[in-house]
Amino acid sequence: MESNYIKTNLNQERVIAEADVATDVKIIKADLNNTKHASDIVKIVDLFARDPMGQDQALDEEVRVDMIAEMKKVPTTMTYMAYAGDKALGIVTCFVGFSTFTASKVFKIHDVAVHPDARGMGIGTMMLETIEEEAREMGCSKITLEVREDNPARRLYEKQDFDYGDPKWYFMTKDLA
Repeated sequence: MESNYIKTNLNQERVIAEADVATDVKIIKADLNNTKHASDIVKIVDLFARDPMGQDQALDEEVRVDMIAEMKKVPTTMTYMAYAGDKALGIVTCFVGFSTFTASKVFKIHDVAVHPDARGMGIGTMMLETIEEEAREMGCSKITLEVREDNPARRLYEKQDFDYGDPKWYFMTKDLA
């Protein structure tokens, strides 16, 4: 049976996910110098930014224009992308940090974003499994991520054995803009 890849309508705002995740979706490590990868990263991050779990509004034009160039300036930046054919379905952007407590590298997940029409298909799971394999190969002692308390994706992270620590850890932020 021929697989139905992702179909887009004329205004390309909605994607109808008809891919067989197990056979049609591939997770790749993005090449930030590849114009398609760069464009797809910006598109998926912008979709995530527009989501209530993001910032509930589109990225500023300046951010869309500068994102990839600024990512390239951080040498430990890695972005993994889920594709069905040539359609980007999701990204995970990570950075390698360091734990002084374990004297080892730490894999820090910064963004996990799945196209709204492809959520619930197992794409997030595939990307996280790829990340875990990569982190193990790099000799990282752990993987960290931050997640909003009201984000339904918490269930995915919990299924992938992420926990809140004992005692519970909090992510804090201070805006410098």
